[in-house]
Amino acid sequence: MLPNGKRVYALPEYTVERKNDGWYFGRTSRYGDKEERKGPYGSIASATLVIARQLKREIAKRDAAHATKA
Repeated sequence: MLPNGKRVYALPEYTVERKNDGWYFGRTSRYGDKEERKGPYGSIASATLVIARQLKREIAKRDAAHATKA
């Protein structure tokens, strides 16, 4: 278990795109990585909710090492 102090998590950036059939999103590609887009989503709210859920899982995964046992 790691010390339980201040923790800051740098989170990935996302690219969101509007097309004729709906909203698409994916992690912003860097250094020649291939960007995979997910969608279509019917509204910007739906697309951003999926992004928020992914960020929540990533933070929980990174923070698991700091979790205290009750």
